[in-house]
Amino acid sequence: MFLLALLLVLTGIVYYGFSSRKKKFSYWRRKGIVQQDGQHLFYGDLKGLFTRKKQPGELAEEIYYKFKKMGVQYGGYYMMSRPQWLLIHPSIIRLIMTKDFQHFSAHNPKLSDSLLFNNIFHMDGEPWKDIRRKLSPTFTSGKMKMMFDMLLEKTHGLSDLMANATKDGKTSEIKALLARFTTDVIGTCGFGIECDSLNNESSQFFQQGQELFKRFMKRPKFFTGILMVLGLVSPFRFDVSDIEDFFRQIVNKTVDYREKNKVVKKDFLHLMIQLKNKGSITDIINEKDVFQTSGEGGMSMEEVAGQCLLFFTAGFETSSTTMSFALLELAQNQDVQAKLREETREVLKRHNGNLTYEALQEMTYCENVMQETLRKYPPLTNLTRLCTKDYRIPDTDIVIDKGTNVTIPILALQNDPEYFPNPQKFMPERFNAQNKSQITEYTYMPFGEGPRQCLGLRFGVMQTKAGLATLINRFNFTLNGKCPYPPKFDPSSPILSVDGGIWLDTKEVP
Repeated sequence: MFLLALLLVLTGIVYYGFSSRKKKFSYWRRKGIVQQDGQHLFYGDLKGLFTRKKQPGELAEEIYYKFKKMGVQYGGYYMMSRPQWLLIHPSIIRLIMTKDFQHFSAHNPKLSDSLLFNNIFHMDGEPWKDIRRKLSPTFTSGKMKMMFDMLLEKTHGLSDLMANATKDGKTSEIKALLARFTTDVIGTCGFGIECDSLNNESSQFFQQGQELFKRFMKRPKFFTGILMVLGLVSPFRFDVSDIEDFFRQIVNKTVDYREKNKVVKKDFLHLMIQLKNKGSITDIINEKDVFQTSGEGGMSMEEVAGQCLLFFTAGFETSSTTMSFALLELAQNQDVQAKLREETREVLKRHNGNLTYEALQEMTYCENVMQETLRKYPPLTNLTRLCTKDYRIPDTDIVIDKGTNVTIPILALQNDPEYFPNPQKFMPERFNAQNKSQITEYTYMPFGEGPRQCLGLRFGVMQTKAGLATLINRFNFTLNGKCPYPPKFDPSSPILSVDGGIWLDTKEVP
């Protein structure tokens, strides 16, 4: 009798859960916003995401074109049972990202207070405004020039690593190789630490970075997956406390050593020490000034460590991704590769063979190659915003509720033939001085747009161009037979990457 009663109770709970879930799938329709039909009971509109069939950007692209065919500026979809607002037309994207930014001032709901989320990317409201104001001077052109010599030193190691691989006749998985380069660059320019990843891929710094992204890609256990479906735990639940502790200890020890020994280095951590002690960033007038505490709203050590961890994770992964996709396209388009090599050598010749900061600024075609790569292969395929206070869509009675997640489908927009004719063709000329002004606003946003545009844009551009110029000057790249083209994207990766890797053959060029 007891078992029968228990079975009836459980049946009632399941029935209520399913009925409630079906009602949730009418959320957008009840608001007067178009949505798809036939949501999966567990996964909503994103079954391919949770079954690892497609990359998030590809799924958003499919929904984007369905809504676009309907002639609407936006539509609604569901991640499991959670409503998501998808923006289609550049005019509504402009409103949300810039004009009405005060209603959409956060990227995502803050999932945790741990170190990984204690940074400007995950902050909102007054804390975000305060930290943005403090960090803005960190990435000026002057600060980039200050760090350039340290970056330049790592390009020599990158060139030597590729030369050794070429000499041995090895086919290189280019993303893994470039991640070692960007890890060393971030280690030096960010922390003043020699990671030595270029010489030793088993280096602790490199392995910690790789492990961090592996955790993001890890499938949830069966029971955890059930709880996610029921909405009882976040679908982004993961434990990286050991990796956080690793970076926290590095930052704490390095700051402690520098302060005790009055050590000044021209790196990101030096600027963070300034913020910790003085609450602002200034040029070095007196090397000891940085260690004097002013008591004017400085940062805590935990905040310093959080910004440093963000600088590391954002800096090494996105730049290595961009460079690897650029080399993939250059290997496929030998005429573009030859033109880039010609520009590189002409500029270097004017600078006595040296890759200087000024020489890098003159490499406009290199920048066009990078921009076209970011158009076709944006590392973050979707931009996200969170509605932080109720928002009435202009000229309608529709209100977007506070707490609603917003998706801007970057991969879809940047590969839409309406805005970029023949989008699958790699054409750096789209971004030259003559053509760039013709690009529709808010259709090309690899670094975001508006007040929350990526602060590290200048550093990312500098690092990517320096790596590409170094390699193209000395080597020619061709596709290896096991590297498919067009590439198939890895559905398990949060950052756009190729399933199976990018395999290229290299040879030195005279």
